Amino acid sequence: MARVISVSLPMWPIDRRQRQADSTPSAEAPLILVGRVGNRRVVTAACAAAMGLGLRIGMPVSQAQALVPDLRIEPADPRADLEALERFGLWLLQRIAPIVAVDPPDGVVIDVTGADHLHGGEK
Repeated sequence: MARVISVSLPMWPIDRRQRQADSTPSAEAPLILVGRVGNRRVVTAACAAAMGLGLRIGMPVSQAQALVPDLRIEPADPRADLEALERFGLWLLQRIAPIVAVDPPDGVVIDVTGADHLHGGEK
């Protein structure tokens, strides 16, 4: 019987940015990433602090700015997010299991069949 782990990383773009900037999340300056859907600028990702203030993915940027005046706004970079996710998948492939698949935009699937004993068992 196959053993598969599906990992969802909903904060992947925000986490990648903060790791890249070597910064820690700040409650004083919530961060959102912005992309375009047609002609509209919308929130594509938001840190936990921003979400706690009522901001949501898909919300128009103008509405987000009205709700949170000191908001940090940065452009989304889906290509860099995908490249980082692929590097993470490669890292998992080398260390955890022989079969790993990236599930864009923010997921990884790991087949751990026969590899669980290498990491202390299934539990």
